[in-house]
Amino acid sequence: MGINMNKHIFIYVDESGTLPDPKDPVVVVAAVATYAPYELELPKKSAAKALHKENIREIKFYKAGVNTKTKFLTILAKLDVKIFVLILEKNGKKIPDSPENFAIACALVLHDCLDYYQNSIKSIIFDRHFHSQLDREKFDSVLKKLIGENLDISHADSLKEPAVNTADMIAGSLLWKRTGKDDQFYKIIKNKIVEEKIINWKEAKKWFINKKLD
Repeated sequence: MGINMNKHIFIYVDESGTLPDPKDPVVVVAAVATYAPYELELPKKSAAKALHKENIREIKFYKAGVNTKTKFLTILAKLDVKIFVLILEKNGKKIPDSPENFAIACALVLHDCLDYYQNSIKSIIFDRHFHSQLDREKFDSVLKKLIGENLDISHADSLKEPAVNTADMIAGSLLWKRTGKDDQFYKIIKNKIVEEKIINWKEAKKWFINKKLD
């Protein structure tokens, strides 16, 4: 199916694993792209209905049970979405969770989105990673220098923006698969994955330095 350049693309981004925790061998950043953001509420609604908890506020990968994960991801896999994933190998490093470092990780996966959709991206929405407004502003500043100054970037509370939960569920599925815990959830969504990039932190930093020198 070709890309419809007349439609606007919305991209939702979240991560699984943490940069500074040495127990996390990798960090996964997932971006899910859609023409219809309202459709991304369907997996949550369907999973909640199956649980007979239709007033559930949000569904997070690490809090959900097997049946909930399966239902959520099965519905997601039926939607007209594309998935882009970065697997960042830490090589045992404790990486500071700074706005700059997180922006590097996010820029690497968003470059793939931009290459795929070109000028069709309308908005990029992150699950709110930093609590400080100053940190979010610093993150936005670095990210825009890396991927494009004119992009609309926002940070959402997943309780108020349920669509961003889809990126959390995808990132968790990839992390479980990558760390050898379980690949059953990855298998449900793998056909929706356009790009699954693997890079180590040293390579990521080198890329960032080269971008700054451009």
